[in-house]
Amino acid sequence: MADGARPATGESGYRRIADWLLLEGNRLSIAGGVLLLTLGGFLAVLLPFGPSSVRPGSPMYFLYSSLLTGDLTLLTVVLSINQLVLSRELGEPGTLRKRINETLSYRHDVEELVGASTSPKSPSGFLHLLHRSLEAQAGELAALTDRVDDAQTRRRLRSLSDSLERDAQAVSRTLDAEDGSIFSVMSATVSTTHADQLQTIAGLQSGDADPVTDELLRHLDRIEATLLQIDVARKYFRTVYVQKELAYLSRILLYIGVPAIVGSGLALVLYNANTVAAVPSTLFVGAVTVTFVLGFAPLAVLFAFVLRLAWVAQQTATVPPYDTESSYRL
Repeated sequence: MADGARPATGESGYRRIADWLLLEGNRLSIAGGVLLLTLGGFLAVLLPFGPSSVRPGSPMYFLYSSLLTGDLTLLTVVLSINQLVLSRELGEPGTLRKRINETLSYRHDVEELVGASTSPKSPSGFLHLLHRSLEAQAGELAALTDRVDDAQTRRRLRSLSDSLERDAQAVSRTLDAEDGSIFSVMSATVSTTHADQLQTIAGLQSGDADPVTDELLRHLDRIEATLLQIDVARKYFRTVYVQKELAYLSRILLYIGVPAIVGSGLALVLYNANTVAAVPSTLFVGAVTVTFVLGFAPLAVLFAFVLRLAWVAQQTATVPPYDTESSYRL
């Protein structure tokens, strides 16, 4: 699509759906949608063929056995998830002290870079501080650009300052509109990349254009340092978000997995009871419908959460100054 062209309606709608499904949508709502589709598919088979489609002699008995086995396996998944989360939180005093000192050192470096006596303790406020500083630096760069004699270099510097200002303002607007949670901080920067700006700065620093003043070079060095510190922050907050999301996922899987296992087990008992005693048809079909959908609930939850975690990993896999294609691929 050419620069400045408006996206087609279909493409815009696709983008909104992809945004909601991959990032913005409530994970439990997406899991509920998957279960509704499962229920619809089940009823689409049950209603035309009636109770005979789920009679004791049907393959439903073996399906419940598979669901029971699969849901039990999820307990192992939950254990593995908790081990992964705890492995980053537990450690010896020396290891923990080193991690704390490195974090404090990074925070002091940022405060010195942006000229702040103290930095906010919240992730949202910390990112705000960095992007406000970046926006101010972009304005200073625009002022310094007017002193450059070479027209081509002036255009490159003006394009750089404009792109930096747009990026800083976009992230700040997103942070202002969100609730300040760790997810909102991560989502505000998940699709941002400064590879192009860093590449332009590297070219200007290396002298591939007409020579620029020492003052301008020092200012470019400061902008480059700010961009790198921003990327460290977004990578760190992404790590915190993933840890919290995995811990939350493990709890949800336990909350839903245990009833699903019990439901599948009771369904197997009901199938055995129906072979030796007459179970009312209404009760039998109702119990089968509920337990069938419940048996798929852990898989639906796993699908919804892993979908977003995988998307976040795809979008933030590279480290500056490198960049990769990041378009939607559903």
